[in-house]
Amino acid sequence: MLVKSLLIAASAAFATAAHAQAEPDVSYAGNWSANIATADGKRLTARLVMKQFEGTWYGSTTAGKAACKARKVPVTVQETNATRLAFTVWGRTTGPQCDDLTVELKPVAPGVFEGTVESVGTIKLTRGR
Repeated sequence: MLVKSLLIAASAAFATAAHAQAEPDVSYAGNWSANIATADGKRLTARLVMKQFEGTWYGSTTAGKAACKARKVPVTVQETNATRLAFTVWGRTTGPQCDDLTVELKPVAPGVFEGTVESVGTIKLTRGR
């Protein structure tokens, strides 16, 4: 019985600590401009419209593939807090030759994020006006 009580108390303590460490969500809803520099020096530009935990990517998801340019692509936001913004651009939903993009960003100034696009390169995201 004592062991069970100790396990319950320990579980409650860990749950409370984990809850206290979680950062609150921050809304980054609005219009954003994206500039991506690929590892081979190519540039991609796009516009992102975010609404809470979803959005739309207007532009290319794959450098050098004409079929993937000027697309309207769905976005799912995974994390939005004061120190991190992460989302996925679902390029393959517009065609099998288009890439999904996994984007992870950190704020560097008000309305400006910088980070990486997994397996592609770097990205700068700037809030539109």
